[in-house]
Amino acid sequence: MQIIFFVLVIIILLAIIYQKLRRRYSLKTILIGTAVLVVLISISIYISSTSEGGIKKAFIQKYKKEFGYKISKLTATMSTNNETRYSNEYYYKFVYIVNKNKKEYVCEANNVFVQLIEDEYVFKTIKEECREK
Repeated sequence: MQIIFFVLVIIILLAIIYQKLRRRYSLKTILIGTAVLVVLISISIYISSTSEGGIKKAFIQKYKKEFGYKISKLTATMSTNNETRYSNEYYYKFVYIVNKNKKEYVCEANNVFVQLIEDEYVFKTIKEECREK
């Protein structure tokens, strides 16, 4: 019910904005403005998705180098419960599936400290807890 109400409010607001813009601008100008907004939103979504992929690739490489196993699937979540002093320091929770000794394990690495230095991710020690899948 709340979702329906929220969607209706958004539709009503968009209709009001469209009516006010239509009185002031031509249809062509409104369409160009809408296209520019769609392109900007698409670019921002693309940039945020590629930056999230960077931490995943870096973790996979670090894990393979440190433990010698290949990660088949990985989920990375930024932890918000830990306070950091600097804007380039983060804590992440990684959940991943790894093949060890011909068995699949689901592993978690909680509160992994990550520093971002220019375009490179630097990890502190990875403490994992694994269970068989």
